[in-house]
Amino acid sequence: MKDMMNALQLNAPNELVYTQVPVPTPGANEVLCKVESISICGTDAHIIAGAFPGFWPPKFPLVLGHEWAGQVVALGEKTAKFGWTVGDRVAGIANNPCGHCKNCLAGRFTICLNYGKEGIHKMYGHTYQGAYAEYIAVDVNSISKIPDDFDYNLAACMDPLSIALHMVMRSGIQPGDTVFIGGSGAQGLMSIICCKSMGAGKIIISGTGHRLKAAEELGAITLDYKTDKITERVMEMTGGLGVKRVIECTGTAKGVRDACDLVARGGCISTVSLPGEEVALPIRKFVLDEIDFHGCRANPNTLEKAIAISNHYREELQRIITHEFAMSDYKNAFETFTKRLDNSLKVVVKPAL
Repeated sequence: MKDMMNALQLNAPNELVYTQVPVPTPGANEVLCKVESISICGTDAHIIAGAFPGFWPPKFPLVLGHEWAGQVVALGEKTAKFGWTVGDRVAGIANNPCGHCKNCLAGRFTICLNYGKEGIHKMYGHTYQGAYAEYIAVDVNSISKIPDDFDYNLAACMDPLSIALHMVMRSGIQPGDTVFIGGSGAQGLMSIICCKSMGAGKIIISGTGHRLKAAEELGAITLDYKTDKITERVMEMTGGLGVKRVIECTGTAKGVRDACDLVARGGCISTVSLPGEEVALPIRKFVLDEIDFHGCRANPNTLEKAIAISNHYREELQRIITHEFAMSDYKNAFETFTKRLDNSLKVVVKPAL
């Protein structure tokens, strides 16, 4: 094993460099993985821009990247006892919790009570060295095995798919339910697939441009927020009752307000979005109509479920992956992703290219 490797390292806000860093050594409960594919996340762009000062990352430098897939090349001292072997093909997620607090023991490890405490909790690519590198040392809590015929680019999207799945599951969806999805970005498109896998009836989604076209190809009924009055159209389509399951992915104040307006009595709004401003919520409606509002942070115990679902929807998921770049060409990769060039959706970078 070589001592140094290529990586994308953030040295300060907007100072992302392609450089050489030491190959990490796996700890007792970690494996060393050769990274095959990394999918760019919108959070990566925010971290690069310095949107979370002192939090993501708590200090510089940091190797970014948390949506990834690769192959185990070396084992930590204890990992063989947990059933891991050299050659295992894996997909990873960002969170590596303490595993001992009340929330972790209840299975809600993405809201670990020791979040961010150095030496106790890690979040790859956020607070700890991530996957934009040739190799990553990762705790076995944060990976799952993938089938031998699973494409690495697809596997690198299991982190966001498992987040969408958590959000859809938190909505309380039942077979036959009508669902509204606000936003046709990656989370919205992946939510369509998750809703279909759980037996949704009618799936309505808002968005615009080529992303809305992609949603239509996945089987959703589409509404263009630039030309349609979203709430009015949804009410027309539901006989004035609204939608029982609302999945909010727009990340905008208007998107949240639309969700509140079109949710049905006894319904649920499930959201992963983080609007740039605080949004006033109609508490009187929430109380009188018994509306549930569920915030969804990441993907607690949904990675293996997402991998299983994707086996049945590989073709649909592959459509969401639109571009592939060498990691050394990260500038073009990030520009393609952030500026939505060439109808981009999920953009993958590969260290080996």
